Amino acid sequence: MTAPPRVDGALTKAQRLERLAGALLLSSALGTSFLLPPRRPLPLDACLLHRLTGLPCPTCGLTRAVCLFAQGQWRDSLGMHPAGWLIFLLVLGAVLWTGAESVAARELCPRLKERLMAVLLGCGAVLSASGWVLRLARG
Repeated sequence: MTAPPRVDGALTKAQRLERLAGALLLSSALGTSFLLPPRRPLPLDACLLHRLTGLPCPTCGLTRAVCLFAQGQWRDSLGMHPAGWLIFLLVLGAVLWTGAESVAARELCPRLKERLMAVLLGCGAVLSASGWVLRLARG
């Protein structure tokens, strides 16, 4: 017995389960951002650069900014890290996109997804770098 021919962009059962697992993992991370205390969401200082030098890294404050954004404190989120809102929306979009691909059993606009990811990650890098420079300049 031969397997049915694959439709272009069709996902195997393993790929569908992989996307579903990814969507569930990302949605649990996103859901946690609504529950964690936004001013101290992690029980320790996870930034090695900050612990060793006292200087913030480009992503310092990002977890707090995402939690603040999730809890509706948008101005505080922006003040904590300029890319917090972007990361929140990026994760939300990834949850929806990967979940939809799992349900549809096919890739949805793979070129568009690749381009969007590149643009959004580039914007996140620019926001992180500019926020980092401003934090360093303020001392």
